[in-house]
Amino acid sequence: MKSFFSYLGFSILLVGSMIGLLSVRQDLKERADMEFDVVPLIIFDHVYPVLFGMLFALPFFWKRLKESRLKGFVWEEFICIGLPSLFIALSHWLYFTNFPMNPLTKFFALHEMNGSMLFGFIFGFTVIHSIRNKMVA
Repeated sequence: MKSFFSYLGFSILLVGSMIGLLSVRQDLKERADMEFDVVPLIIFDHVYPVLFGMLFALPFFWKRLKESRLKGFVWEEFICIGLPSLFIALSHWLYFTNFPMNPLTKFFALHEMNGSMLFGFIFGFTVIHSIRNKMVA
């Protein structure tokens, strides 16, 4: 029953943080509309999913912390999942540079922000989830 209430409290924390951060985003959007300065909004739109993904991975981190299984970093997971998702999450910024783009990242750069947000969330989750002992095969 204790774990039920801890998970319930954590989900309330997630919902509260999402509502709070979305209100911050709305304020940034209104400021960008008034001052024609969209850089803070763009930065927030790229950092927000990463931080929310990290927040979402905290229960796994706490569980491993209690079991003393935080002895390393799984680089294979981070390199194979985290770095490609970071690359796609930053595709909107990379599109306006001279960085060579493959068709997949060009697709995400030219379309809505949803793909970039999803992959930012995956990157944030992977960063926290990779902090553990390597799994023995």
